[in-house]
Amino acid sequence: MSAPLSAVQRMMWAAYRISPDSSVYNIVMPLRVRGPLDVAALAEAVDRTVRRQAQLRSRFTETDGVPVREESAEPLVALEVRDVPGIGEDELRRLAREEGERPFVLEETGALRVVLLRRSEDDFALVPATHHIIGDFTSRWLLVRDLLDAYRGITAGEEPKWRPLTNSYADQVAEEQSYLESPAGLRGAAYWQELTDGVPAAELPLDRPRPPRPGHRGDTVAVPLDQGLTDRIAARAKEIGQTSFALHLGVFQSLVARWTGQDDFLVGIPASSRMGRHTRDLIGCFLNTLVARGRFTATTTFAEAATAAGEGILGGMINARYPCTLIGPRPAGSPLFRIGAFLVQMDRMEPPVPTVPRGLAEGPALECEGLGLALIDVPQQEGQVDLMLRLEQEPAGTTAVFSYDTDLFDAATADRFASAYLRFLEAALADPAAVVADVPLAGEDELAALLAFGSGESEESLW
Repeated sequence: MSAPLSAVQRMMWAAYRISPDSSVYNIVMPLRVRGPLDVAALAEAVDRTVRRQAQLRSRFTETDGVPVREESAEPLVALEVRDVPGIGEDELRRLAREEGERPFVLEETGALRVVLLRRSEDDFALVPATHHIIGDFTSRWLLVRDLLDAYRGITAGEEPKWRPLTNSYADQVAEEQSYLESPAGLRGAAYWQELTDGVPAAELPLDRPRPPRPGHRGDTVAVPLDQGLTDRIAARAKEIGQTSFALHLGVFQSLVARWTGQDDFLVGIPASSRMGRHTRDLIGCFLNTLVARGRFTATTTFAEAATAAGEGILGGMINARYPCTLIGPRPAGSPLFRIGAFLVQMDRMEPPVPTVPRGLAEGPALECEGLGLALIDVPQQEGQVDLMLRLEQEPAGTTAVFSYDTDLFDAATADRFASAYLRFLEAALADPAAVVADVPLAGEDELAALLAFGSGESEESLW
């Protein structure tokens, strides 16, 4: 059975056709599993989960040049078991990462892979992976949750305790098309067109020329913001009548304005398009990257930047049903955005598998049916765009995660940008009325190194 794609799926398909061997849009949630795992029951759990979720048994291809999803009645994949006896912990985690990064062949086996690395009869790594065309950040948790629920039921001789699915992704695509043709859809199109018309994407100075074809290679700089700092951000945001994310976004845009010299630009804000209870258990690509406009003058303050960011977020959310991938036309080679920022509230994910603390390779263990489950730390979303700030919010604080394209930037540049973000954030917290243009772009250590370099007292280069 063939079905049309959503707007975001068409974008994912176009990216896949450009770089079919890339894994940049792979979504993975590898788990360390310790204990007497019933491999046969897990294989059956995979089969039942795939039968439950239509996106997991879908191929993607084109008919007369139009991309379509072909839904199979039977699963296209089964649990892959690889025996790896005698390898060490580091090697096991390396293999788990490689399995997650293995490219998909969407036309043949679809966009799902579940691999079990078996080191012994009570020592495993489980690697469920999907392509972004069928999933989003929430879907990776839903996949693991459904697998675990099915495994519990099978080992207990019962049916999985799943909530029934009341909708399908095909319904989502049909609803999107109906919206686009409605007066509300036309208003959404007009809103985004007016916001973005003639406005360039923010573009950071590059360390190397942009390659003709993106390599989608990346790395990450993570900066923990402890609970004390997170509380200060929340309090200051409340004082100026904004959310914490609006304050973060205003600071981020302020730094971008100073770093690039642009006074009017666009950045992206990935957001979920899941709406209502009928999509809460559905695996699918519910994503719409909204666009935020940053406008700065020589007298713009941090409070004004945060307020403008908050207003932009509100306007964007009101019109979030309109797929921003349809905004256009843009000049050739001019994307809507090259950098972006978004917030992830980690404590709202299902199942409640503890996240991996920064600096560790594995998270705290969760007990499940006599098994110990722990999340394995792997990179996510590196190299999709030039630079992306992901704010991971947890009860113990927030982590600012900067993912960047290593074809464009050196690690030292990403480190400097992250450090400058912290300086700008502290400046905004100290005095929201401070003028953005008055905050030093370089830190004291960088200025000292630059002065020493200029005086000939140091042979080390800042760059």
